[in-house]
Amino acid sequence: MKNVSTTVNKPLDLSDSLYDLRKAKGALSALCDELDEFGNFVCRFDDDNSHDNAVWVACAASRDFDTWKFLIFCARDLISDQIAAIDPPEADEGEK
Repeated sequence: MKNVSTTVNKPLDLSDSLYDLRKAKGALSALCDELDEFGNFVCRFDDDNSHDNAVWVACAASRDFDTWKFLIFCARDLISDQIAAIDPPEADEGEK
């Protein structure tokens, strides 16, 4: 296993890795907060299946969907980059 980043071809800097992993953790924590807030709308609808509560759930999901997607993709990309830096993928047979 080489200790080299595949994206910038320099030695892996663990302080950068720690920073990026903390950013990913922050994105996942923000996602948890967003989903908790959305869960409140869902619980309110479960307690009272009124049209108004259904509208609140639909509006919250519509409004928050792009935020959820951004947070998930952000965390995924940060974690994937760190994994690739720590354990770069093996070259295809044709490249050898």
